[in-house]
Amino acid sequence: MNSLLSLWKTVRQTLHEVRQAWSLAGDFSSRLRLVSDLVLYRILKVIDLKSRNQERTIRCSNGLVLTYRLNRGDIQSIREVWLDDAYRLPFSLKPGLVVDLGANIGLTSLWLHQQYGCDKIIAIEPNPSNAQLVRKNLINNKINATVIEAAIGPTDGVVTFESSQDSNMGRVAVNGEQATTGEQVKMISMTTLLAELPHDQEVDLVKLDIEGGEQQLLSGNLSWLKRVKAIIAEFHPEVVDYPGLIKTIQQQEFQYIPAHTLDHDNMDAFVRESIAASVLAG
Repeated sequence: MNSLLSLWKTVRQTLHEVRQAWSLAGDFSSRLRLVSDLVLYRILKVIDLKSRNQERTIRCSNGLVLTYRLNRGDIQSIREVWLDDAYRLPFSLKPGLVVDLGANIGLTSLWLHQQYGCDKIIAIEPNPSNAQLVRKNLINNKINATVIEAAIGPTDGVVTFESSQDSNMGRVAVNGEQATTGEQVKMISMTTLLAELPHDQEVDLVKLDIEGGEQQLLSGNLSWLKRVKAIIAEFHPEVVDYPGLIKTIQQQEFQYIPAHTLDHDNMDAFVRESIAASVLAG
């Protein structure tokens, strides 16, 4: 009985995603491609297809062009960002300057630009193959953006980045871990990153999804948060002190808006207390 219920739930979810994908894609070939890949997403869990990691490009009904690969990580990112609207902001702030920490292949950067008309995006991504797709997606859609191929962390330096077959699950080996695989990548701090901006320029929105690296990032020098108006974050409670990180950000004069405030898919968010009354009104 449980297996039948699980199968029925999967079928219902797949049909729901097919309807969403049909609406998202802008032409018949893009619809067929995206729907097929959503089905293959589930097949890839049990079968390693020869076509894994092949690039595909679809045109959206809003005019944007999305390039991704046939792997579970890229397709999961499409589901999460473009079908479920996981990064919809629970406040009315217009994010002119966005810093995308853990940009993956650029899907969230594109979604934020399409939804909120961002003026400038700074995308940080340590995985070379992901960073290549970030550049392609942002250039192809004529987005005013800078892509920095590096990990984000509490200090500048070099760290070991462990890639994953699921392209959205790569992570930096943290202190004390003995990394058996991986490659050396550059790490930069937020202090260094923001030093490249005019000294009085604020970051309207930081998007944070760095696969557990948020523990290190938010355990270091937090003076950079004084230049940030809002944060939307995917935390990873299985590897970080989730309640502790929320408290840490709140102590930097941010108001916390818990995940699922808008609906069951949206992420945790924070807005600076000094502007909370105006952007959370109503």
